[in-house]
Amino acid sequence: MPRPAHFVDKELGKVLLDEYLGESLKAAGYAGMDLVATPIGTKITVRALRPGLVIGRRGSRIREVSRMIEEEFNYRNPSVSVEEVEIPEFEPRIMVSQVTRALARGYKYRRVGFWVLRSIMESGAAGAEIIISGKLRTVRSRYEKFSAGILLKSGDLVERFVRKAKASVVLKQGKVGVKVSVAPASPEYEAATGKRSTVLAESDLGEAETEGPKER
Repeated sequence: MPRPAHFVDKELGKVLLDEYLGESLKAAGYAGMDLVATPIGTKITVRALRPGLVIGRRGSRIREVSRMIEEEFNYRNPSVSVEEVEIPEFEPRIMVSQVTRALARGYKYRRVGFWVLRSIMESGAAGAEIIISGKLRTVRSRYEKFSAGILLKSGDLVERFVRKAKASVVLKQGKVGVKVSVAPASPEYEAATGKRSTVLAESDLGEAETEGPKER
């Protein structure tokens, strides 16, 4: 019988691999990965917004990633495939990246929070929440929460339906943390909550926050 430490090491290895892929494939819009061990090796499916950047020219990038996974993380005979993200707004890692990039460019945190929240809800999410914390306006740290729809906070349903991600960005006033939680709409989620998802109306945001930051 495998020792408990075996399972701990196995899960730790997956976390470290996920962190490595998130950092090395950041430009590709890395959203997550699925890992399945098979008798002949390890099958890894990478979800990304721009699959072409994961694959690279003539497959050079994905071969390099496969080599690193085998040598640095000890996954035997890894087979890496790429899956394009269909709805980026349902992927918290992509949304967190949008928030941190906009804050780094100098946009006001309230405008960024409302803009990203709006884009998530207009894509059909059942619920979403964005928390931005740090030295936002004054020397003292604080946090501000932007939420809409129905978002469960505890229980087994959270593990099944709610996706979460967090990141930080260093600004002039100090380090600012960002957390994003998204519950994609589905019949199962609506049946569990007993309510239909709601989409933010333009009047809910105010005139100043209806347009998001422009890409430079």
